[in-house]
Amino acid sequence: MHRIVQSHLNNFSENFGCGAMSLSMQFERFCSYSILSSRYSTDFELDDVCTGEDDDGIDGVAIAIDEMPCPSSEDAKVIFEEQRRNRDVDTVFIQAKSSERFDLGDFLKFKEGVLRFVSGEDYHVSDSILVEAKGTFDEVIQNVPKVRNGKPSIYAYYVTTGLYQAPQEIEQARLEFERQLTQSGYFHVVAVSILGRDELTKLWVGTYSGTQASLSAFSNAALPPISGIDEAYLAVVKGVDLVDKLLITEDGNLRGQVFEENVRAYLGDENPVNRSISETIHSLSASRFPVLNNGVTIVSPDVQLQGNVFHLRNFQIVNGCQTSNVLFENRAALGDLMVNVKIVETQDEDVFAELVRATNSQSKVDDAQFLSLKPVVRS
Repeated sequence: MHRIVQSHLNNFSENFGCGAMSLSMQFERFCSYSILSSRYSTDFELDDVCTGEDDDGIDGVAIAIDEMPCPSSEDAKVIFEEQRRNRDVDTVFIQAKSSERFDLGDFLKFKEGVLRFVSGEDYHVSDSILVEAKGTFDEVIQNVPKVRNGKPSIYAYYVTTGLYQAPQEIEQARLEFERQLTQSGYFHVVAVSILGRDELTKLWVGTYSGTQASLSAFSNAALPPISGIDEAYLAVVKGVDLVDKLLITEDGNLRGQVFEENVRAYLGDENPVNRSISETIHSLSASRFPVLNNGVTIVSPDVQLQGNVFHLRNFQIVNGCQTSNVLFENRAALGDLMVNVKIVETQDEDVFAELVRATNSQSKVDDAQFLSLKPVVRS
Protein backbone atom coordinates (compact mmCIF):
# COMPACT_ATOMS: atom_id res chain seq x y z
CA MET A 1 0.00 0.00 0.00
CA HIS A 2 1.26 3.47 -0.87
CA ARG A 3 2.63 5.31 2.18
CA ILE A 4 0.30 8.31 1.70
CA VAL A 5 -2.77 6.09 1.68
CA GLN A 6 -1.42 4.08 4.61
CA SER A 7 -0.96 7.25 6.64
CA HIS A 8 -4.52 8.41 5.94
CA LEU A 9 -5.83 4.93 6.69
CA ASN A 10 -4.00 4.88 10.04
CA ASN A 11 -5.55 8.24 10.90
CA PHE A 12 -9.01 6.98 9.97
CA SER A 13 -8.63 3.72 11.92
CA GLU A 14 -7.46 5.55 15.03
CA ASN A 15 -10.36 8.01 14.91
CA PHE A 16 -13.01 5.37 14.17
CA GLY A 17 -11.78 2.56 16.42
CA CYS A 18 -10.89 0.14 13.63
CA GLY A 19 -7.31 -0.59 14.73
CA ALA A 20 -8.05 -4.16 15.84
CA MET A 21 -9.53 -5.12 12.47
CA SER A 22 -7.60 -6.69 9.61
CA LEU A 23 -5.98 -4.32 7.11
CA SER A 24 -8.51 -5.25 4.42
CA MET A 25 -11.48 -4.56 6.72
CA GLN A 26 -9.96 -1.23 7.78
CA PHE A 27 -9.53 -0.26 4.14
CA GLU A 28 -13.09 -1.28 3.25
CA ARG A 29 -14.46 0.95 6.00
CA PHE A 30 -12.09 3.76 5.04
CA CYS A 31 -13.35 3.69 1.45
CA SER A 32 -17.02 3.40 2.42
CA TYR A 33 -16.77 6.33 4.81
CA SER A 34 -14.87 8.53 2.34
CA ILE A 35 -17.24 7.86 -0.56
CA LEU A 36 -20.51 8.09 1.35
CA SER A 37 -19.43 11.19 3.30
CA SER A 38 -18.66 12.92 0.01
CA ARG A 39 -22.22 12.26 -1.15
CA TYR A 40 -24.31 12.73 1.98
CA SER A 41 -24.13 15.29 4.77
CA THR A 42 -25.91 13.26 7.45
CA ASP A 43 -24.19 11.00 9.95
CA PHE A 44 -24.37 7.25 9.40
CA GLU A 45 -23.09 4.17 11.17
CA LEU A 46 -20.35 2.25 9.40
CA ASP A 47 -21.80 -0.96 10.82
CA ASP A 48 -24.96 -0.24 8.78
CA VAL A 49 -23.18 0.05 5.43
CA CYS A 50 -20.07 -2.18 5.64
CA THR A 51 -20.46 -5.88 4.93
CA GLY A 52 -18.70 -8.78 6.61
CA GLU A 53 -16.64 -11.69 5.31
CA ASP A 54 -19.43 -13.26 3.22
CA ASP A 55 -19.97 -10.11 1.19
CA ASP A 56 -20.74 -11.48 -2.31
CA GLY A 57 -18.13 -9.18 -3.81
CA ILE A 58 -19.64 -6.06 -2.21
CA ASP A 59 -17.79 -4.34 0.65
CA GLY A 60 -20.16 -1.42 1.19
CA VAL A 61 -23.80 -0.76 0.34
CA ALA A 62 -26.16 2.10 1.15
CA ILE A 63 -29.71 2.87 0.05
CA ALA A 64 -30.09 6.63 0.58
CA ILE A 65 -33.51 8.28 0.66
CA ASP A 66 -33.43 12.06 0.45
CA GLU A 67 -29.66 11.98 1.02
CA MET A 68 -29.95 9.95 4.22
CA PRO A 69 -28.68 6.35 4.21
CA CYS A 70 -31.67 4.22 5.19
CA PRO A 71 -30.44 1.25 7.26
CA SER A 72 -33.56 -0.96 7.17
CA SER A 73 -36.63 -1.84 5.14
CA GLU A 74 -38.80 -0.85 8.09
CA ASP A 75 -37.33 2.66 8.06
CA ALA A 76 -37.99 2.85 4.32
CA LYS A 77 -41.57 1.72 4.81
CA VAL A 78 -42.18 4.48 7.36
CA ILE A 79 -40.76 7.08 4.96
CA PHE A 80 -42.91 5.95 2.06
CA GLU A 81 -46.06 5.90 4.19
CA GLU A 82 -45.93 9.70 4.07
CA GLN A 83 -47.85 11.36 1.27
CA ARG A 84 -44.91 13.25 -0.17
CA ARG A 85 -43.82 12.21 -3.64
CA ASN A 86 -40.54 12.76 -5.51
CA ARG A 87 -38.24 11.17 -2.97
CA ASP A 88 -34.61 11.14 -4.06
CA VAL A 89 -33.28 7.59 -3.86
CA ASP A 90 -29.69 6.49 -4.51
CA THR A 91 -28.27 2.98 -4.35
CA VAL A 92 -24.52 2.96 -3.70
CA PHE A 93 -22.23 -0.08 -3.94
CA ILE A 94 -18.53 -0.15 -3.02
CA GLN A 95 -15.79 -2.71 -3.56
CA ALA A 96 -12.41 -1.85 -1.99
CA LYS A 97 -9.08 -3.63 -2.50
CA SER A 98 -6.03 -2.51 -0.53
CA SER A 99 -3.62 -3.72 -3.23
CA GLU A 100 -2.34 -1.41 -5.95
CA ARG A 101 -3.62 -3.68 -8.76
CA PHE A 102 -6.81 -3.09 -10.70
CA ASP A 103 -7.73 -6.73 -11.03
CA LEU A 104 -10.26 -7.64 -13.74
CA GLY A 105 -11.37 -10.74 -11.85
CA ASP A 106 -12.12 -8.75 -8.68
CA PHE A 107 -14.01 -6.15 -10.71
CA LEU A 108 -16.11 -8.80 -12.49
CA LYS A 109 -16.93 -10.42 -9.12
CA PHE A 110 -18.10 -7.01 -7.89
CA LYS A 111 -20.17 -6.52 -11.04
CA GLU A 112 -21.88 -9.89 -10.74
CA GLY A 113 -22.60 -9.33 -7.05
CA VAL A 114 -24.32 -6.00 -7.79
CA LEU A 115 -26.29 -7.45 -10.71
CA ARG A 116 -27.52 -10.31 -8.53
CA PHE A 117 -28.58 -7.80 -5.89
CA VAL A 118 -30.59 -5.52 -8.18
CA SER A 119 -32.17 -8.10 -10.48
CA GLY A 120 -32.64 -11.25 -8.45
CA GLU A 121 -36.02 -11.76 -6.81
CA ASP A 122 -34.57 -14.76 -4.94
CA TYR A 123 -31.47 -13.16 -3.50
CA HIS A 124 -29.72 -15.57 -1.14
CA VAL A 125 -26.74 -14.29 0.86
CA SER A 126 -25.80 -14.76 4.49
CA ASP A 127 -24.41 -11.28 5.11
CA SER A 128 -26.94 -9.40 7.26
CA ILE A 129 -26.07 -5.98 5.82
CA LEU A 130 -26.73 -7.15 2.27
CA VAL A 131 -29.96 -8.86 3.33
CA GLU A 132 -31.24 -5.69 5.01
CA ALA A 133 -30.14 -3.52 2.09
CA LYS A 134 -31.93 -5.84 -0.34
CA GLY A 135 -35.12 -5.51 1.71
CA THR A 136 -34.78 -1.72 1.61
CA PHE A 137 -34.16 -1.78 -2.15
CA ASP A 138 -37.27 -3.94 -2.68
CA GLU A 139 -39.28 -1.48 -0.58
CA VAL A 140 -38.05 1.33 -2.85
CA ILE A 141 -39.08 -0.59 -5.98
CA GLN A 142 -42.56 -1.14 -4.55
CA ASN A 143 -42.87 2.62 -4.00
CA VAL A 144 -41.38 4.00 -7.22
CA PRO A 145 -44.49 6.21 -7.78
CA LYS A 146 -43.10 8.22 -4.85
CA VAL A 147 -39.53 8.28 -6.20
CA ARG A 148 -38.27 11.19 -8.29
CA ASN A 149 -38.11 10.33 -12.00
CA GLY A 150 -39.98 7.10 -11.25
CA LYS A 151 -36.75 5.19 -10.57
CA PRO A 152 -33.86 5.26 -8.10
CA SER A 153 -30.30 5.96 -9.25
CA ILE A 154 -27.29 3.69 -8.84
CA TYR A 155 -23.62 4.45 -8.22
CA ALA A 156 -20.97 1.71 -8.08
CA TYR A 157 -17.37 2.34 -6.97
CA TYR A 158 -14.41 -0.01 -7.37
CA VAL A 159 -11.41 1.26 -5.38
CA THR A 160 -7.74 0.26 -5.05
CA THR A 161 -4.60 2.03 -3.85
CA GLY A 162 -2.98 2.15 -7.29
CA LEU A 163 -2.99 4.82 -9.99
CA TYR A 164 -5.82 4.20 -12.41
CA GLN A 165 -4.71 4.61 -16.01
CA ALA A 166 -7.84 3.19 -17.66
CA PRO A 167 -6.50 -0.08 -19.10
CA GLN A 168 -8.62 -1.28 -21.99
CA GLU A 169 -9.89 -4.51 -20.41
CA ILE A 170 -11.04 -2.72 -17.23
CA GLU A 171 -12.66 0.13 -19.13
CA GLN A 172 -14.53 -2.32 -21.37
CA ALA A 173 -15.77 -4.17 -18.29
CA ARG A 174 -16.82 -0.90 -16.67
CA LEU A 175 -18.81 0.19 -19.73
CA GLU A 176 -20.41 -3.26 -19.99
CA PHE A 177 -21.36 -3.01 -16.31
CA GLU A 178 -23.05 0.35 -16.94
CA ARG A 179 -24.81 -1.05 -20.01
CA GLN A 180 -26.21 -4.02 -18.07
CA LEU A 181 -27.41 -1.81 -15.23
CA THR A 182 -29.09 0.54 -17.72
CA GLN A 183 -30.74 -2.33 -19.56
CA SER A 184 -32.09 -3.72 -16.28
CA GLY A 185 -34.58 -0.84 -16.39
CA TYR A 186 -34.38 -0.25 -12.65
CA PHE A 187 -32.45 3.01 -12.60
CA HIS A 188 -32.71 6.62 -13.73
CA VAL A 189 -28.99 7.46 -13.42
CA VAL A 190 -26.30 4.79 -13.77
CA ALA A 191 -22.65 5.52 -12.92
CA VAL A 192 -19.80 3.07 -12.43
CA SER A 193 -16.56 4.66 -11.21
CA ILE A 194 -13.08 3.26 -10.70
CA LEU A 195 -11.01 5.12 -8.12
CA GLY A 196 -7.31 5.05 -7.42
CA ARG A 197 -5.29 6.45 -4.54
CA ASP A 198 -5.41 10.07 -5.73
CA GLU A 199 -9.20 10.08 -6.01
CA LEU A 200 -9.58 8.25 -2.69
CA THR A 201 -7.22 10.62 -0.89
CA LYS A 202 -9.13 13.61 -2.21
CA LEU A 203 -12.42 12.15 -0.95
CA TRP A 204 -10.98 11.42 2.50
CA VAL A 205 -9.40 14.85 2.89
CA GLY A 206 -12.74 16.38 1.86
CA THR A 207 -14.41 14.77 4.88
CA TYR A 208 -12.52 17.03 7.28
CA SER A 209 -11.18 19.98 5.27
CA GLY A 210 -14.50 21.75 4.79
CA THR A 211 -16.16 23.19 1.71
CA GLN A 212 -14.60 25.90 -0.42
CA ALA A 213 -15.93 27.64 -3.52
CA SER A 214 -15.54 30.79 -5.60
CA LEU A 215 -18.52 32.60 -7.08
CA SER A 216 -18.42 35.38 -9.66
CA ALA A 217 -20.98 38.17 -9.25
CA PHE A 218 -22.60 40.19 -12.02
CA SER A 219 -22.94 43.00 -9.49
CA ASN A 220 -22.55 43.38 -5.74
CA ALA A 221 -23.02 45.92 -3.00
CA ALA A 222 -21.58 45.90 0.52
CA LEU A 223 -24.02 46.45 3.37
CA PRO A 224 -23.11 48.98 6.10
CA PRO A 225 -21.59 47.75 9.39
CA ILE A 226 -23.94 45.42 11.29
CA SER A 227 -23.52 44.20 14.86
CA GLY A 228 -22.16 40.65 14.98
CA ILE A 229 -21.58 40.58 11.22
CA ASP A 230 -18.06 40.88 9.83
CA GLU A 231 -19.15 41.56 6.25
CA ALA A 232 -22.39 41.34 4.28
CA TYR A 233 -23.15 41.76 0.60
CA LEU A 234 -26.08 41.79 -1.75
CA ALA A 235 -25.13 40.30 -5.10
CA VAL A 236 -26.61 39.19 -8.38
CA VAL A 237 -25.06 36.07 -9.91
CA LYS A 238 -25.70 33.86 -12.88
CA GLY A 239 -27.83 30.84 -12.05
CA VAL A 240 -25.44 28.51 -13.86
CA ASP A 241 -22.53 29.84 -11.77
CA LEU A 242 -24.45 29.34 -8.55
CA VAL A 243 -25.19 25.73 -9.52
CA ASP A 244 -21.77 24.86 -10.97
CA LYS A 245 -19.63 26.56 -8.32
CA LEU A 246 -21.64 26.13 -5.12
CA LEU A 247 -24.22 23.38 -5.53
CA ILE A 248 -22.56 20.58 -7.50
CA THR A 249 -19.83 18.18 -6.43
CA GLU A 250 -17.12 17.10 -8.86
CA ASP A 251 -19.07 13.97 -9.78
CA GLY A 252 -22.16 16.00 -10.67
CA ASN A 253 -24.26 15.39 -7.56
CA LEU A 254 -26.01 17.99 -5.45
CA ARG A 255 -23.75 19.08 -2.58
CA GLY A 256 -26.05 18.20 0.30
CA GLN A 257 -23.55 19.33 2.95
CA VAL A 258 -24.28 23.00 2.26
CA PHE A 259 -27.92 22.61 3.35
CA GLU A 260 -27.23 21.16 6.81
CA GLU A 261 -28.41 24.33 8.56
CA ASN A 262 -31.46 24.89 6.35
CA VAL A 263 -34.56 24.02 8.34
CA ARG A 264 -36.58 23.07 5.26
CA ALA A 265 -35.63 19.99 3.27
CA TYR A 266 -36.39 20.03 -0.44
CA LEU A 267 -40.13 19.58 -0.89
CA GLY A 268 -39.96 18.19 -4.42
CA ASP A 269 -40.94 19.56 -7.80
CA GLU A 270 -44.63 18.83 -7.21
CA ASN A 271 -44.72 21.44 -4.46
CA PRO A 272 -46.75 24.40 -5.83
CA VAL A 273 -44.05 26.98 -5.07
CA ASN A 274 -41.29 24.87 -6.55
CA ARG A 275 -43.39 24.11 -9.60
CA SER A 276 -43.92 27.85 -10.04
CA ILE A 277 -40.16 28.50 -9.81
CA SER A 278 -39.54 25.85 -12.45
CA GLU A 279 -42.20 27.29 -14.72
CA THR A 280 -40.60 30.74 -14.45
CA ILE A 281 -37.23 29.31 -15.48
CA HIS A 282 -38.78 27.84 -18.62
CA SER A 283 -40.96 30.87 -19.45
CA LEU A 284 -40.50 34.26 -21.05
CA SER A 285 -40.38 35.64 -17.50
CA ALA A 286 -36.98 34.02 -16.82
CA SER A 287 -35.22 37.39 -17.15
CA ARG A 288 -37.39 38.66 -14.27
CA PHE A 289 -36.19 35.91 -11.93
CA PRO A 290 -34.22 38.27 -9.64
CA VAL A 291 -37.37 40.30 -8.91
CA LEU A 292 -39.75 37.33 -8.77
CA ASN A 293 -37.64 35.15 -6.47
CA ASN A 294 -36.23 35.96 -3.02
CA GLY A 295 -32.96 34.27 -3.91
CA VAL A 296 -30.47 32.53 -1.65
CA THR A 297 -28.82 33.46 1.66
CA ILE A 298 -25.29 32.14 2.21
CA VAL A 299 -23.46 32.33 5.54
CA SER A 300 -19.74 31.67 5.87
CA PRO A 301 -17.12 32.25 8.58
CA ASP A 302 -14.66 33.31 5.88
CA VAL A 303 -15.67 35.51 2.92
CA GLN A 304 -13.06 37.13 0.68
CA LEU A 305 -14.09 39.45 -2.14
CA GLN A 306 -11.50 39.93 -4.87
CA GLY A 307 -12.73 42.06 -7.75
CA ASN A 308 -16.14 40.59 -8.49
CA VAL A 309 -15.35 37.09 -7.20
CA PHE A 310 -16.49 35.86 -3.77
CA HIS A 311 -14.27 33.21 -2.17
CA LEU A 312 -16.24 31.23 0.43
CA ARG A 313 -15.11 28.65 2.98
CA ASN A 314 -17.30 26.25 4.98
CA PHE A 315 -20.40 28.04 3.75
CA GLN A 316 -24.01 27.12 4.43
CA ILE A 317 -27.13 27.98 2.44
CA VAL A 318 -29.45 28.90 5.31
CA ASN A 319 -32.31 30.09 3.12
CA GLY A 320 -33.11 29.20 -0.46
CA CYS A 321 -33.03 25.41 -0.29
CA GLN A 322 -36.10 25.16 -2.54
CA THR A 323 -34.74 27.67 -5.06
CA SER A 324 -31.33 25.97 -5.08
CA ASN A 325 -32.80 22.53 -5.71
CA VAL A 326 -35.07 23.78 -8.50
CA LEU A 327 -32.10 25.52 -10.14
CA PHE A 328 -30.12 22.28 -9.88
CA GLU A 329 -32.97 20.24 -11.37
CA ASN A 330 -33.32 22.73 -14.27
CA ARG A 331 -29.61 23.53 -14.70
CA ALA A 332 -29.66 22.70 -18.43
CA ALA A 333 -32.27 25.43 -19.05
CA LEU A 334 -30.81 28.30 -17.01
CA GLY A 335 -29.11 30.21 -19.82
CA ASP A 336 -28.42 33.78 -18.67
CA LEU A 337 -30.89 33.64 -15.76
CA MET A 338 -29.79 35.73 -12.76
CA VAL A 339 -30.30 35.02 -9.06
CA ASN A 340 -30.20 37.30 -6.01
CA VAL A 341 -27.69 36.22 -3.39
CA LYS A 342 -27.15 37.54 0.13
CA ILE A 343 -23.68 36.68 1.43
CA VAL A 344 -22.97 37.07 5.14
CA GLU A 345 -19.70 36.54 6.99
CA THR A 346 -19.98 35.83 10.70
CA GLN A 347 -18.20 33.64 13.21
CA ASP A 348 -20.71 34.32 15.97
CA GLU A 349 -22.82 31.19 16.52
CA ASP A 350 -25.67 33.17 18.11
CA VAL A 351 -25.83 35.50 15.10
CA PHE A 352 -25.70 32.47 12.80
CA ALA A 353 -28.66 30.88 14.61
CA GLU A 354 -30.57 34.17 14.45
CA LEU A 355 -29.97 34.33 10.70
CA VAL A 356 -31.33 30.82 10.27
CA ARG A 357 -34.46 31.66 12.27
CA ALA A 358 -35.06 35.00 10.62
CA THR A 359 -34.54 33.92 7.02
CA ASN A 360 -36.80 30.90 7.48
CA SER A 361 -39.65 32.70 9.25
CA GLN A 362 -42.56 33.73 7.11
CA SER A 363 -46.29 34.25 7.47
CA LYS A 364 -48.50 31.93 5.49
CA VAL A 365 -50.48 33.65 2.75
CA ASP A 366 -53.53 31.81 1.46
CA ASP A 367 -54.10 31.62 -2.29
CA ALA A 368 -57.37 33.50 -1.88
CA GLN A 369 -55.48 36.56 -0.69
CA PHE A 370 -53.74 36.81 -4.07
CA LEU A 371 -57.09 37.34 -5.77
CA SER A 372 -56.81 41.05 -4.98
CA LEU A 373 -53.86 41.20 -7.40
CA LYS A 374 -56.02 40.26 -10.37
CA PRO A 375 -56.71 43.25 -12.67
CA VAL A 376 -60.48 42.78 -12.60
CA VAL A 377 -60.47 42.99 -8.79
CA ARG A 378 -58.18 46.04 -8.60
CA SER A 379 -60.35 47.95 -11.08
